[in-house]
Amino acid sequence: MRRLLVLVFLLSSYFVAGQVKSPVISSDKTVADAKKRSSSEGKLLFIFFYADWVQLCQWMKTSTFTDPDLARFLNENALFLELNIETSIGNAEKQAFNVKALPTMILFDASGNQLERIDEAMNATKLLSKLNTWNLKENKQVQTGNVSDKSANQSLQHLTKAALLPSQANVAENSEANYFGIAIKYFHQHDQALQYMQQFQGRVEKRVSVVSREISTGLYQYQIIVSKFSSMEEARAYLPKLRMLNISGEIIKF
Repeated sequence: MRRLLVLVFLLSSYFVAGQVKSPVISSDKTVADAKKRSSSEGKLLFIFFYADWVQLCQWMKTSTFTDPDLARFLNENALFLELNIETSIGNAEKQAFNVKALPTMILFDASGNQLERIDEAMNATKLLSKLNTWNLKENKQVQTGNVSDKSANQSLQHLTKAALLPSQANVAENSEANYFGIAIKYFHQHDQALQYMQQFQGRVEKRVSVVSREISTGLYQYQIIVSKFSSMEEARAYLPKLRMLNISGEIIKF
């Protein structure tokens, strides 16, 4: 009986009402607040958009997030922000991040760059596998964006261009149709995107480029794209090579 009480006590230190205790930031915090804390602590930021009336959200809260392995990962490597879309802050963030389905989960690095977006319910094993893909030292370090290459300091001149590239060797041919790329990382700052692209290009034989996408008026997202593949099958066949580098990606069509 005494041993049972000790076990219950230990488990309760991880979970409160079906939620992971220590990494959860209350829903009165904004994403900006959470990003500042993530940056200062050198951790990933994991955001969970939910509503109490959505059955799949409740299932994840009582099943997925109570998994000991997932709880341990979140406690050690990430801040966990829950956002109820029915609160004023949650609804505002829902609009800002264009959340269309529930649950939606978004993972950011310590610099505030989006690493992964998941628009579906997921069990603990599958979610932990995805999160582990991004659990890299470089994603927990705040990048200053200071790059020695002069071309990386021209972000203001390129904000309205479709392709943001430092040299002709990496020119993205967005005018062509029917080819595929693999989006491997997202940034909100052009300089950081260029820095990452230049570093990553030396790790793969395929062309790596930076492409911008306007996500709201005056706000751009910069995608790191491994390209170009003539077919979906060719792109899929390349994914295992990226996984060997601890990189996951999303196949996109141009």
